[in-house]
Amino acid sequence: MKHIEFISIIIQFYGKYNSTLIEKLTMDYIKDRWKESDLESIFKQLILKKSSQFKTPPDPANFEELFPRQNLDILASKWFNDLTRTGNSLDNVIISDIRAQKAVESFGGWPEFCKRNPENEIWDRKKFVEMFKSVRQNEPARILYGESSRMLEKQPLMFGDKESCLKILSD
Repeated sequence: MKHIEFISIIIQFYGKYNSTLIEKLTMDYIKDRWKESDLESIFKQLILKKSSQFKTPPDPANFEELFPRQNLDILASKWFNDLTRTGNSLDNVIISDIRAQKAVESFGGWPEFCKRNPENEIWDRKKFVEMFKSVRQNEPARILYGESSRMLEKQPLMFGDKESCLKILSD
């Protein structure tokens, strides 16, 4: 489902927004918050959580109430732990979350991320978390290549959502 379709369905279901400004702000919020592949599930959850009897379309504040965000510091720290636990600088990897991928790239790529100095672990984690929180999810993830040319024939390590990783691999 496309973002514009999502807004259209909301309007059909709940009625028109009180102003075009609120509709535009809601559209911008939805684009920044969710990928198009998530929208059908979000709409189903919305119907279950917010009764149709009110006939007022949800705005960004309603969405925040209904779908509270995960604490990004905790989520980023979880990604950091997962990524540092497995793999080495020779491996090719696919990271399903673009924020985690960009955070790894901020170190110079996968090989450099793997070669971090253990004495700087606190600062590296802090850098990873800050980069993770600053990235917007509006571009697809991709394969990050390791240092070994022999790994090109081997399937990359996959982190996160395996289906998303396999889709990236097939593209």
